[in-house]
Formats: sequence, structure tokens, C-alpha cells
Amino acid sequence: MKRTALTACLALTLTQGCLEFTYTETFDGDPAGPTQSALPASMDFSVTHRTHPRDHNPTFEQYPADHGSDCAGPPNQHLVQTSHLSNGTNPDESFFVCKNHMMSSMGDVEGYSVTAFWPRREFDFSGAGVLSFDVNINDRHPRVWWEVLITPRAQMKVGAAQEWLPIDETYPEDRIVLTFHQNSRRSIQIGTGAVAPDGWIIDETDWREWRYIEPTDPALSDRRIRRRHTIVFTDNRVSWLIEKPDGTYDRYDVDVPMGLPFSRGLVLVKTHAYTPEKDGNFDKTTFHWDNIRFTGPEVGVYDAFETNELVYLQANGSRAIGETETASITIPRTGPNPVVFGQIHGALNGQVLLRINGGTQRTIHPLHYSDDGCSTSGWASFRLEVAPSELVVGANTFEWEIGPRPACVPDWMWDGFSIKGLEIQLDTE
Repeated sequence: MKRTALTACLALTLTQGCLEFTYTETFDGDPAGPTQSALPASMDFSVTHRTHPRDHNPTFEQYPADHGSDCAGPPNQHLVQTSHLSNGTNPDESFFVCKNHMMSSMGDVEGYSVTAFWPRREFDFSGAGVLSFDVNINDRHPRVWWEVLITPRAQMKVGAAQEWLPIDETYPEDRIVLTFHQNSRRSIQIGTGAVAPDGWIIDETDWREWRYIEPTDPALSDRRIRRRHTIVFTDNRVSWLIEKPDGTYDRYDVDVPMGLPFSRGLVLVKTHAYTPEKDGNFDKTTFHWDNIRFTGPEVGVYDAFETNELVYLQANGSRAIGETETASITIPRTGPNPVVFGQIHGALNGQVLLRINGGTQRTIHPLHYSDDGCSTSGWASFRLEVAPSELVVGANTFEWEIGPRPACVPDWMWDGFSIKGLEIQLDTE
């Protein structure tokens, strides 16, 4: 649908009868039990826990997630065991399919955890655009909530949260953050010009809780019921609509007088879990997703080729300067605009060194250091653009090395780092 036609459609109605979605994921699959094998190959899946990986096979205590071992719906549940390792090829157990929809979940396993899943394609909302999805309400579920982060692909951070929360990665410079809070309130935040906590230009919350908007909605207590969320982007406004039991929509508008700071980005759907058992919430940590769709031209599509290895140059103490460890990623083709993406734990500025296929060694930096510009204490996303000539069809070797210790770090900080979520991204266009 052309932008002029889309704008006319939005002027007539904010329901979806006249919209043409160019991206649609319906998570079709009715397996005999919860499965990762039915997850879409066109999506990526990431899990970020706040502390370091401890050993080469980090796992955590099990927690209950919705759907029984036979996929029977809530209140039936089964036990899930998460880890530090997750990607599109080997998704974490916290993502699974039952009954033709997908679950994302996270229990109280390590103080604070963030999960994220996203299509490997950008949402272009220049002029106007619509993002739509179905999800359960999950009212009164303390310390567990979801958000949608939209950000340009070059700035993608998979473990980001508000700066005042106990995790180490903050939101990227250009971002739209749509949060559905634990008390069923909507927040719309927009930032540009500096990574969070700086750069916010819009920070608005609808203080009406859903249980007051629709006090008799059975979805408030029945997680099997999903409500449709429709987010409408125009040049100077963001509107968030939630479907009511009668099929009409409750609408929350936020004006953006200065205009949206960008018009194209990846859509990361994220689950946050912040010690939920502190408030007795141990069994309501699952969100049920379906019918994720957005409008716009088909742009920014890429493939990701991954390794499920953990590079572990880290211990309960310093590792020696100059130590190395390797990982390998096999790719079936080379292609335009290759990017190496992943997460670093415990990066000291200038100490994370990488050599690809025996080529020139370079220093890898996360997308954002802590305020002192010297280190990151937890997991932080990184992105490295490489030349197509640096990669080969077949196995590609990544040699990681602990570089010199920067003078800016205090004595108590340890040398060494870990790498997870390592992948090669290749554009398909």
C-alpha cells in the first residue's frame, strides 16, 4: 500500500480492515508439546541475564511457564530451564510454540533477565505505518512486563533496559520504547541524540490501568485470551490502541511536535523479569504472542549465521593478557554489507581483540560503555562492519584475545571477557 493510501486508510479508521501488512508472522504449529523447532527461521531470539557466565555451560534453576508438557493451555504449565546461549538457530527454552502461537517467558533465575525476539527485517514507517500484534493482558503480574523497542539496525541492543534498572545496557541513541507495565499501563518514550538516560524527547504514560478501562474483561485473569495491540505511527503522533472485548479499541495518543527522529528500524519484542518472586509472582511470567504484523516496504532484510559457542576468556579472577580462544561460524555464501554482531561481557576499553580468518587484528567496542568510558560490567551488544573479502564460504574463524589492560580501570577489575550470541549478518537485498 502506498503511503498516501495508508494515510487515507488511517484517516478513516484505526482498525485493520483496509491495511495491507507486508510482514506477517502467525506462528502456525500445533505440536504435541512445547517446541522450539516451530519457531520462525526469519526471527532471532536472545536472552540476557545480568551476571557473568560462570562456566562454559551456564544454566539456571527451572521455573514454570504456561502450557503443560502436552501443550494444554493455562493454568497448565511445564518447567523451563534458561541459559546464556540463545539465537535463531538454537533458541532458548523460554521461547516456544504451542497451539499456533508463541510464548516468551522468564522466571526469577538471576535477579534480572531480558529476553528479546525480532524479525530480521526493518519496519519502515516513513510518512505513516502500523505495527500490530496479539498478546495476553497479564494484569497484576509484579516485576514482569513487556516492551517493544524500535531502533535503527545499526544501533540494535538486545539486552537494553532503563538506566535505573539493575542491568548494564541502556537504550540506544535513536529509540522508540513502547512499554506495557506490570500494572497494565501503556508508556510511550522516544529518544534521540544520545544514549539513555540522555536524549529523551517524549516520555508519556497513560495512567489508566486496563482493569479500570475494562473492569469486566475476562483477559485480566485468563492468560489464554489475547488482545490485539495496534500501534500507529504518523509524522507527529504515536497512537496505541488495544482491542476491547466488544471488538472496538481503546486509544492512547501521544503527540510528537518535533516529529519522529527516525522512520525505519528493527522491532524487538522484549520480556523483562526483575526478581518477580519477591512479590509472589513465580507462575505468571509467560506472554502469549500471535499475529505480529507491520506495514511498509520490504527493506533491511538480512540473514544471520550463528554459533552457539560461548567464548570464555573470563573467570573468578583475572585471566592473562594475551590469552586467546576461537569460535567458528559457517556461512553458505558471502554477501553485501556483512556485519559481525554479538554481546560482550566485562569489556574493558581496548582489551577485546578480534582477528577474523587470520586477518588484521582489531579492537571490538560495545555500542556503549559505562559513564566513565572505560568498561562495561555486564553484557553489552557490539556491532562490527566487515568487508566481504574478509569472509569465506564455509567455516570462518574468530580468534579472540585479551589485549593490554587500560590505565583507566581500577585495580579491582579483572582482565578478560566473554562473547555470546556471535553471528554474521548478510543482507539479502
